[in-house]
Amino acid sequence: MFSPKPMQLLFPLPAFSLINCLSELTFRTKYINLQVKCIASETLSYLTSCAVKARKFWPEGEMSYFQAAQRANYKKTCATMRAVLLIIILCMLTPLFAVYAEDDAEILIFSLSPEKVEEKIGVLKIQISTYSPIKEVTVRGKSQKFPKDASLIWLKFPYTLNFGVNNFEVYVKTLNGEAKKTLRLIYETPELLRKAKLGDSFQLISIIGSTISDNIEKAEDNATKSKAFSSSILFVPSYRFDVMDDSSIYLRGVLMGDQHHDGQFEPKEVLFKQVSIEWEESSSWVGNLTISVGTNEAGTRDIPESTIPRDSLSDKYKRATRDNIYTIKAKKELDKETTWNWQIDRKKKLVEGANNDSGYSTSLLIGYVTPFFGLKTTFDASYVDTDLNGQYDDTKAITSKLKLDYSISPVSLGLQYDFSQTEDKVADPSLDGKTKTRNGAWSLSLNYPAAQWCIFGLTQKNERQSSNLAGKTYTVNTTQLQAIIIY
Repeated sequence: MFSPKPMQLLFPLPAFSLINCLSELTFRTKYINLQVKCIASETLSYLTSCAVKARKFWPEGEMSYFQAAQRANYKKTCATMRAVLLIIILCMLTPLFAVYAEDDAEILIFSLSPEKVEEKIGVLKIQISTYSPIKEVTVRGKSQKFPKDASLIWLKFPYTLNFGVNNFEVYVKTLNGEAKKTLRLIYETPELLRKAKLGDSFQLISIIGSTISDNIEKAEDNATKSKAFSSSILFVPSYRFDVMDDSSIYLRGVLMGDQHHDGQFEPKEVLFKQVSIEWEESSSWVGNLTISVGTNEAGTRDIPESTIPRDSLSDKYKRATRDNIYTIKAKKELDKETTWNWQIDRKKKLVEGANNDSGYSTSLLIGYVTPFFGLKTTFDASYVDTDLNGQYDDTKAITSKLKLDYSISPVSLGLQYDFSQTEDKVADPSLDGKTKTRNGAWSLSLNYPAAQWCIFGLTQKNERQSSNLAGKTYTVNTTQLQAIIIY
């Protein structure tokens, strides 16, 4: 008999187990490594540019055709990708727009009052309609009372208006959203519109300027010219009394003085004053009709002082002239930017110490303003007839002005040409025929409104005069800087 075979228990040793694991791991690693190499090779092939692959695999004769075909494919692909990207962006933004549109459509705010009113005190009627219960309503920041959880309400908001546009901000909050809307009321009456057009009863315009002239003495071109620098100040006050709805009385004044900074030209300094009273009718058949009566006085610096009568305002000046002026003028608007005007002046002239130069003058002026190819165009023409006491001092003169203004916000540019011709009515036997003088001046201006009450201006002017009288032909250039202050 055979003895039973003993049972063998197999216990794997640690060393043999580690070897088996490493063997299996090495095999898997090699397999994965092989797959990665294959994928990398294919990826590199895809990433390789068209030009590199063409040079490597394609015959040179077919290379240009292949490159053109690839460029066309790339252009189509880029266009397709841009279109797809745009569609994705729109899909992302559309829900946001839908939310905002839903909020606006969910809350509707209306004004039931007329936009233009003629009463200063009244009530603004507001209607609010929503799809969800209203939780809060404010008008101009003031909370309003309304039925609880209502979705349709009417409000009455009392107001006291200012002239012009008045804004009312309405805020509504509901269970699902909120909204704001600005309602406006315009308060205007014919009387208020007229007063707004006329402005305040009192107005003061001040003009401060500096001028540089290259021929202050107006010497002829072949003579020595003197350059001068001067400064000036001008005040124009006015006060208006409203008599009736369309009639007013004005008291106006003018005060002007200048100063030459070179002492040799001090005798050329002038002090000018004028006062006038005007009656204005704003709704006459000829338009805005004005009748005025005024007087003015001009004085010149007296160096050294003489016995000539003194100026009424300052003893440093001698009285030069005194005039009385009677004026009737009208201005009519044909449309918003087109106007025409006319003016007749009758003047009594008194020249101190020169009776022959005293007398009367009558002038007629006609003007027209209209836009022309985007330019504000102003044209004036006038005729002046002068009848003096001297036998050979009577003259007649024709003047004209053409000005073009163009605005380039915030500045405005102006180009102006002035022309005048003066001729004696009667020839002086001591002279060779009648005296005739022509004067032409070009001006280029730039104005900058720094504020509603302050305007800065710069003007460059070239003036030329010719005459058959000796010593009256000259050329002068002036540069002027001004600051206009309106109160």
